[in-house]
Amino acid sequence: MRRTSRPPNDIKKIAADKLSDVRRAQISEATNRIMDKELDQKFYGAIAHSPGFKKQASTIVKGASIASPMPGPTSTGFSERMSPEIYSPLFQIANLNLPRDRVTMNAWNRVFYDTHPIVRNAINLHASYPISKINITCKNKKVQQFFMEMAEKIDLYSVVYGASLEFWKMGESFPYAELDESLGTWSRVTILNPDYVHVKKSVIGNHTLISLRPDAGLQRIVNSTAPADINLRKYIPKHIIDYVRAGQNIPLDSFNISHLKLLSSPYDVRGTSIIVSVYKDLMLYDKLRESKFAQADGMINPLTLATLGVTADYRPTQADIEAFKNLLEEAQYDKDFKIVTHDGVKIERVGFSGATMDISSDVTQIISNLYSGLMAPKSIMDQEGATYASSSIGLEVLRQRYDIFRNMIKKWLERKIFAPICEIQDFFEYKDGEKRLIVPSIDFNHMNLYDMGDYMNNIGTLVGNKQVSVQTLHRSLGLSYEEERRRIREEMIDEQIFTKEQQVLGNMKLSELHSLDSEKSIVEPPSQEAPAAGAAPSLPGVPQEPMGGLGGGPGAAPPPPPPEAPPG
Repeated sequence: MRRTSRPPNDIKKIAADKLSDVRRAQISEATNRIMDKELDQKFYGAIAHSPGFKKQASTIVKGASIASPMPGPTSTGFSERMSPEIYSPLFQIANLNLPRDRVTMNAWNRVFYDTHPIVRNAINLHASYPISKINITCKNKKVQQFFMEMAEKIDLYSVVYGASLEFWKMGESFPYAELDESLGTWSRVTILNPDYVHVKKSVIGNHTLISLRPDAGLQRIVNSTAPADINLRKYIPKHIIDYVRAGQNIPLDSFNISHLKLLSSPYDVRGTSIIVSVYKDLMLYDKLRESKFAQADGMINPLTLATLGVTADYRPTQADIEAFKNLLEEAQYDKDFKIVTHDGVKIERVGFSGATMDISSDVTQIISNLYSGLMAPKSIMDQEGATYASSSIGLEVLRQRYDIFRNMIKKWLERKIFAPICEIQDFFEYKDGEKRLIVPSIDFNHMNLYDMGDYMNNIGTLVGNKQVSVQTLHRSLGLSYEEERRRIREEMIDEQIFTKEQQVLGNMKLSELHSLDSEKSIVEPPSQEAPAAGAAPSLPGVPQEPMGGLGGGPGAAPPPPPPEAPPG
């Protein structure tokens, strides 16, 4: 047996062939002894993980070199010892499967949002609950009415909800506002696809350059010769067509584009979605679900096990086994099939009860991690075993997070949507000799993340003690104070009209009541006699005095006395 791990030496093949077996063994022994001595000299103490850490040790795995069948062969031993594995979160198998580019990351976010119920409900909660009601207020009522009409025109709530949904799902949102220069208002606000948006920011300064990469549809419209694409090309500005044909990104003016982003670090240029924090949990959840799919495919029907030769007296032949096989195949679709045989045959149905992997505890832990990573309290998501006392702290933390998000939306609307239009429309006022821009403010309804019963009792007590205004009470209930006052006035007028109608109906004759139309309002009947032309109108409760004519008939007032002559 030759030594397979021996390194090359200076012995040539021609010289080795001329040696006898005895001499070959002696030379091999001498060579191995020299090599072992050199290895022993290289051993020295070192710390694990250091560059000088040696992986050789002795007397564990042995390899022998035997040149001839002579007694007393020599052998050498060595072992290879692996250094401890160095941990790094960057090189874990699960982390190596994570997406590295933003387009793939956005695709993952969309798939998880569309297919996973917890992810979808959590994102919808964050996107809709804080902005459930948007109120535009301004001291100047004309300015307030102007922006309320503009908000109705561009469907501001849908724009804010779309930007909010994109913000939580993708980690960033790019609203692009288009200006109607003839009216001086925004005509439309569009949420751009972040896959085609490029953002560049200098390390020094706060200036950001945002450009749009043309997608396949825009490139086809610009470069196509089809009649339909040519008609669509007429509505595209010329400078955009030039950028597309030159193969360059389209620069977007900071006057029109906005960038809302959820930052993982203050120096990040792009935002990061909260779904990224639960990528590995969602990956494990999908793998466990795939394993259950594989089990379900094999558990559709239980296994039929037919045993022949149960007793020692019966030894089935191959022909007997084939006959029973055909018999069971015939019985598969026969609802009333019967088999009459001896006690040497046993037929049973073997199921998968207790033979499958139980993943319930793993799924429970994954769902708990999903709730934590998506910042969604379990008491809001599923209401299972949740009480206000046990979830009040989590709800308060969530409310504070929503306040931060509300402030971001409020600043964006006031600075990027309202303020530019105020400058265009010249909405200014002079205060203390200084010209100031009139910008409406955004206000949101109170978020009721508390126990509503206790909250309303407390705020009702404060209103009764004149410590809190009635307007705050209305806002806490999600109501508009001005709208409710207007409705109260309408109800008061309707009540008085109803009372007067009852009085009029009580004074009407039966024939007049039959002639009334129930679909029309009830009006007062005309007076008994219309006053004559030139006559003084009669007053209720005052008797009318008879008046004479111009000739002084009966009942006429006496003529006035003649004027006295002036003295001397």
